[in-house]
Amino acid sequence: MTARTPRGAFTGRPCRSCKTPIPSRFYLCSTCWLLLPPPTRDALSLRDESAVARLRALYDHIDSGLLLADLEITS
Repeated sequence: MTARTPRGAFTGRPCRSCKTPIPSRFYLCSTCWLLLPPPTRDALSLRDESAVARLRALYDHIDSGLLLADLEITS
């Protein structure tokens, strides 16, 4: 039997944007998440075949040093 990390547990993994520790299964800390435009948050919350591509777009945007508020992901 494999051990699972409880939902919301802190993993010590830092937020990619601000380096604050974030809970497991989260892309960003709550502060940075709220800086994203609402349509972008909605798109990143979808669980479908394009989810990994949207996450990659988010991480590429952050790694480029651009502002979170400027990110546009719609599908």
